[in-house]
Amino acid sequence: MATHSEFDVGLLENYQKEKYLLHFQWGDSSDVYRYALVEIIDQGKIGHRSKQKDDEKNLSQKEVWKKKYATNHTSLNKFCIR
Repeated sequence: MATHSEFDVGLLENYQKEKYLLHFQWGDSSDVYRYALVEIIDQGKIGHRSKQKDDEKNLSQKEVWKKKYATNHTSLNKFCIR
C-alpha cells in the first residue's frame, strides 16, 4: 500500500500548470480518490465564498456534479444511486 504522503493535497502548490487528474486519500482510508478537472472558471463568474456560479445557487455540491459533470455510467452508478 502507498503511504498517505504520496497523496498529500498540500503538494498542489508545487505544480506550475493545472493538473487534469488528482489522486489522494481521505483520512486513514486505503481507498484512493481520483478527481478530474472538469472546468476552468473566470474569477468574475463564480462566488468567491460560495464557489457557485449563478446557475448553481441553492444546489449542493453533489447536485451540481450530477447536473453538470456526471456523464459516464460508472460515475452515475457509484455516486448518484446512493
